[in-house]
Amino acid sequence: MKALSGDLPEFMGTLTVGGLREAMRADGFATFACPDEGAVVDIAQQYGTVMMHRDSDDRGVTPIRETPGRDPARDIGLTTAELLPHTDRPAIAEPPRVLLLWCQDAGAEGGEAVVVRASDVVRHLGERDAGALRALCDPEAVIFRTGGDQFVSPVFKVEDGIVTEVRLRFDPFVHFSCAAARALPSLESALSDVALTFTLRPGTGYALRNDIWLHGRAAYAGPREMSRVMIAS
Repeated sequence: MKALSGDLPEFMGTLTVGGLREAMRADGFATFACPDEGAVVDIAQQYGTVMMHRDSDDRGVTPIRETPGRDPARDIGLTTAELLPHTDRPAIAEPPRVLLLWCQDAGAEGGEAVVVRASDVVRHLGERDAGALRALCDPEAVIFRTGGDQFVSPVFKVEDGIVTEVRLRFDPFVHFSCAAARALPSLESALSDVALTFTLRPGTGYALRNDIWLHGRAAYAGPREMSRVMIAS
C-alpha cells in the first residue's frame, strides 16, 4: 500500500485503528491507504461511534459526489463546484470529532483535496489583520443553521493562545455578525495562503480532527466520489 502515497502529506500507510488514534492525538491530520470502503467503516467503528447523516447509508457512509436534483446552495458538496474550507455540522452542539474521507473515484480533472490547520489561519490573521481575528473570535460571530439545528459561536475559539475549536461554513444558512462579515475577505485570504493541497487517488484518503482542521476541495470535472464517515467525540 505504500506505493499509493505519492506526494500525500503525513502519510500513515495502511489505515489502522492504532495509526488513526496516534495521528488524531498528535497533529489531528493524516493521509492513508485503504483497500476498500468496508475497511474504512470497520476502522471507524473500532475508533469510536459513527455518526449518521441524512445522506448516509445505514453504516454512516455518505457518498460525496455530483447528485443532480439537489439544491446547489444548500448541497454544494454534492456538485462539481469548488468547496471552500469548512468544518462539518457546525450547527449542532457536538459536531463530529473525526472525519474520514476515502477516495473511490478521483474524477477526470481537478478535485484536489484542500485541508487547513485552524491554528495556521489564526496565526496568519494575527500577523496581518488582528481586527479581523478579534471579530471572528467573538462569541456571537456567527449563527449556523441546518434544518432544525442552530448554534451561535465564534469561528475560532482560542484559549491561552491555543485554538481549541473552529466552526466554519459558507452557505446561505450561515449568518455572520456585521464585524465578522467584514472580516471574511481577510479570512478567505488566510485560508488560501496556509492551505495544504494534494491529489487523492482511488484507495487513498485522509483523516482529520473536525474541531481543529478545515477541509474542502477544488472544482472538478468527470466522475468523482468520496466516501465520508463522521465519528463522534
